[in-house]
Amino acid sequence: MRLWLYAAGLATGAAFCVLFTGEVSRDYGARFDPSSLAALSGYSVFWVMLGAAACALLVGSAGRVRFVLVLPAAALYSLLAAYGPPPLGPDGWEVLLREIRTDLYAAANTMYAEPVPYDLSPGVLFAIVPMAMVVVAFAASATLYEGAPVVSVAVLGLTIGVLSTVSFEDGVGPFFAAFLVGAVGLLLSSAGVGRGLLPVGIAAGAAVAVLVLLLPRAPLAEYTISPGAIDWTRIGAGDTSRLGVQADVGDYLTTGREAELLRIRSEEPLFWRGGTLDHFDGVRWSSTVRPGEDDGYEVAPGVQTRLVVQSVQVLNARTELVFGGYRIVKTSLPDGYVEQLPDGSWVASEPFEEGDYYRVLSAVPQPTAAQLATAGTDYPPYVREKFLQLPEDTPGVVGETAGRIQRRYAPSNPYETARAVERYLLYDGGFVYNLDVSYRRADRAIEEFLGEGREGFCTQFATSMALILREMGIPSRVVYGATTGERVGEDEYVVTGSNMHTWVEVFFPGVGWYPFDPTPGFGLPRVMEANAPRAPVSGAAASPIPENPALRPGDLPERPRTPEAPIPERPTRGEQPGAAPAGEGGLPLWPFSVAAALSLIALPPLAKRALVARGRPADLYRDLSGRLRDALPPGRSSLADSPALTVGERLALLSGALGLDGRPFEEFARAYSEHLYGVGVSRRRLSGAYRRALREYGRLPGWRRALAALNPASLLLRARRRSGEGWAALVKRLRRIPGRIR
Repeated sequence: MRLWLYAAGLATGAAFCVLFTGEVSRDYGARFDPSSLAALSGYSVFWVMLGAAACALLVGSAGRVRFVLVLPAAALYSLLAAYGPPPLGPDGWEVLLREIRTDLYAAANTMYAEPVPYDLSPGVLFAIVPMAMVVVAFAASATLYEGAPVVSVAVLGLTIGVLSTVSFEDGVGPFFAAFLVGAVGLLLSSAGVGRGLLPVGIAAGAAVAVLVLLLPRAPLAEYTISPGAIDWTRIGAGDTSRLGVQADVGDYLTTGREAELLRIRSEEPLFWRGGTLDHFDGVRWSSTVRPGEDDGYEVAPGVQTRLVVQSVQVLNARTELVFGGYRIVKTSLPDGYVEQLPDGSWVASEPFEEGDYYRVLSAVPQPTAAQLATAGTDYPPYVREKFLQLPEDTPGVVGETAGRIQRRYAPSNPYETARAVERYLLYDGGFVYNLDVSYRRADRAIEEFLGEGREGFCTQFATSMALILREMGIPSRVVYGATTGERVGEDEYVVTGSNMHTWVEVFFPGVGWYPFDPTPGFGLPRVMEANAPRAPVSGAAASPIPENPALRPGDLPERPRTPEAPIPERPTRGEQPGAAPAGEGGLPLWPFSVAAALSLIALPPLAKRALVARGRPADLYRDLSGRLRDALPPGRSSLADSPALTVGERLALLSGALGLDGRPFEEFARAYSEHLYGVGVSRRRLSGAYRRALREYGRLPGWRRALAALNPASLLLRARRRSGEGWAALVKRLRRIPGRIR
């Protein structure tokens, strides 16, 4: 049994290595002591975490002192892994503690602001290693000393599930397969199954493990496996100060696509801008905008602008975002109540609610095509650093698409390049606007969209344009907000959940940020591109979806409703950020994983409660004997399984092994035996004896009774006996059929 426990524990502990990239952080590479375990292993986190799991298993097997040893052992191993042997003198300890404090502070910022995996640094390693050791040590203790292997399996399995979720299922498969084999072996061996059945169970576990490793790579995998926990269309940001702001935008869709969110009066139809996202990690967008930062100019001095006043009434919405045309320069809200961020967006200190009203003044940039074309490439350093960022694992199809566009259109400046990318996505690339598209493999979503898929909605189109432009050396960012909405009167528009939209802004030196919308069927309002409009396209090259009529002043027809969400900072309730409510992406997987794990843990006690609820004498006996059996360690739980034992002998053996007073159990055994032999024992007498036996059972420590309640061993034994009895009865009936079975 220990073999299977240790195999599952080693697999789970080693699985923590998926939280690291395998590369040493440039900022902290010199901070690793040459004699640290990380350095000695060649900075291979796998061996460090495997050693941590092995150490934790030894601690969890240390008998009475296991709980005393676990924290010191975790601290010492973490210290050796990250910093090497500790210094001997007090001065050395003072320096080391100061270094650890600095590294842990940096690690907290890294783990908060950056997605998994992390570069290897002493602080992050020092923070994560104790987590792995405590989990593995607890799992070992639960099986070896509390007799609850199901708790061990649940803890280790849930840990691997969490690692799979936070790492986006990247690299967890082999560890889960090894854990699965160990878990199956542990449960079967602890349940007291026969020698003949144990190899069969282990073989079945191994077969499932092989399927876990091979099925995701099978030709039909993408049609049968949908890792819905992640999707690059569910984009968000990690800035806590903005989290409620952008998450609330996603919450709009919980009230439905037709929910009226805003009523806006404006002399010009505009796109109502909410905010921007500038960092893409391959899975999601995030915002690195921080209040008080200076990102330079949004619109350069000297660029012509058009002033537009808008009156905004909040309807069925709750958000801190101040919506308005780009760029808002003034609001009617009190000073101190709203704040302008470096990206030109505005946020309120408290959420707006239904009935709130405010006015904004926007200075809509009106640069000419000549200004944009001659802007050049002299980008400020902060623009290059932030808005040319690409993930390290950017799919090759992004660069291939950029090269194809360069060869096809031969643009001579960044403005022509941006128009070429826009045109390619709108018309010439064969892309189709489709609200029902679902990219089932999040790790290949960009590759599929730009490759053979070529179907999507605004989030895919905006993301693709931004990444292609960055690949071509042109700074860009994704913008979330809303299209104009339905025109309900003169200069009056109603914005609903279906108007949520994303588009792109591109930076031009000497001009500032200028918008582009690469989504087929949409187009910027004329006032937003008055002096540099999108080139008209005629004939077969035109968009398969007509231009949005709601964006044309003077036209009353309502535009086709497009259930697109903005890009919030993280998945929110009810809807996935950046995706429409139906058909555009699945719900997050982690809540279902956690619910499934909790259901699995709760199943044994619920099943036991249901079986005893009938109150029949046989049910009371099975419940009492099952409680006693499940409270024993696995090695001793089968001591009273012999069918030759009487009721009294079985209860006496089990209660004695637990150190309980045997008299209440003897009283129940006598009453139940008399019931079996038809002496006429009253139900009241039997129930009273059962309650007195339960009171004696209640003298066991609470933790032991809790682990016994979670232990399914008695249920498995009962199921095995019932199946054996059923099979024997079936064979007996068949033997009665003449000429069939002898």
